[in-house]
Amino acid sequence: MRGDIIKKLLFVISIISSVSLLTACDKGKTEAREDKMPTDQISEPPYLVDDYQLEQPGGKTAFDYFKEEKIRAGWNMGNTLDSSNGAIGSETAWGNPPVNQELMNGVKAAGFDIIRIPVTWMGHIGRAPDYRIAPSRLNRVGEVARMARDAGLKVIINLHHDGSTSSEQQESGWLSIGKSYRNEADYKRITDQFTHVWEQIAAYFQNYGDWLIFEPMNEIHDGGWCWSSAFRSNPARQLEIINNWNQIFTDTVRAAGGNNAERYLVIPAYCTNPQQTLSDAFILPKDSAAKRQIVSFHYYDPYEFGIQGSRFEWGSPADKQKTEDDFAPFKPRFIDKNIPVIIGECGAVLQLYPNDSAKEGQARKSRFEYLPYVFATAKKYGLVPIYWDNGATMGNGEKFGLLDRVTGRPNSEDSGALIRLMINAVR
Repeated sequence: MRGDIIKKLLFVISIISSVSLLTACDKGKTEAREDKMPTDQISEPPYLVDDYQLEQPGGKTAFDYFKEEKIRAGWNMGNTLDSSNGAIGSETAWGNPPVNQELMNGVKAAGFDIIRIPVTWMGHIGRAPDYRIAPSRLNRVGEVARMARDAGLKVIINLHHDGSTSSEQQESGWLSIGKSYRNEADYKRITDQFTHVWEQIAAYFQNYGDWLIFEPMNEIHDGGWCWSSAFRSNPARQLEIINNWNQIFTDTVRAAGGNNAERYLVIPAYCTNPQQTLSDAFILPKDSAAKRQIVSFHYYDPYEFGIQGSRFEWGSPADKQKTEDDFAPFKPRFIDKNIPVIIGECGAVLQLYPNDSAKEGQARKSRFEYLPYVFATAKKYGLVPIYWDNGATMGNGEKFGLLDRVTGRPNSEDSGALIRLMINAVR
């Protein structure tokens, strides 16, 4: 009996000692982390890290990486991981099938060098204060990114429709600049979530090599696409917030461990608008890693032809000069300073006029002229165009689809011809 009591006492003492030792170890880890990042960026560690084998970074500047890796043209996998259903990020909600290796192989075989994988994370993010991302979402994004890598592609991932604001009256995303500029408490809350989300994404992918590039957000605006009365009368606070979020994104990624200390980062301006990107109000973040930044803007001009489909003719000297004038300033502003620039999205919708063959023929001719001209002009000024493909070829919505999402092959003879024209324009 006495021996049993002594054994029990010794067992309790051993448990207490073990707990004390573990507490001391955890305290040491926390203190080590606090040495590397501000305390206001810490939630409950550790974050999930993919067991992907650590790759060594190449140590190149972003400009040299793009040049030496011959990154000349890219493709967006739109309406897939950026799709959503009831404010929950999906993969198939907008009509495209699950991503497979054949698609990625097809993107590479078509001649593209880099793929932008838009990702919507909302619906997979937990409550404050930690805003934990569901492991299943991180895992799936990782699987898709690795498919692209296995095909020989460089990869960009982002926060996409988390910042979706289709109009001043309608917001479906949580990353709201409209709420942020109107209310300081909302700004702090949204910024805190933004920080936590990027802490986790960066931590999960920390072992991935130079081929994986991060982009903080997509087309953030107050619903007016740079044309709201609030923005046009007083843009300063909204522009300041974009600069702040870009800086916070940069600092957060750099502090997240592994290859994130040197990872290439895409930096967008307000609404990812070309004119805003050239504005003096757009300030690149201070970065502890020198020359690892990539500037991005989106281009569908003229809007009536590129997206809306209300204009079916393009190709006049004035049209072409407009593209020249839009792209040329990026060379002295960024390219000549060895800062790479991507056109993160560009394209022109397929226009169908079943009851007017002449109109449809003209729209087709204009599209065949527009897309290679945009790509060729991009090359002329050192820019890397990334075509927006949403997989759609029919219906009433925007029809940007060129590649079959199952086979990875062009979805029509015209699509194949357009791809060849675009790729040849940058080679």
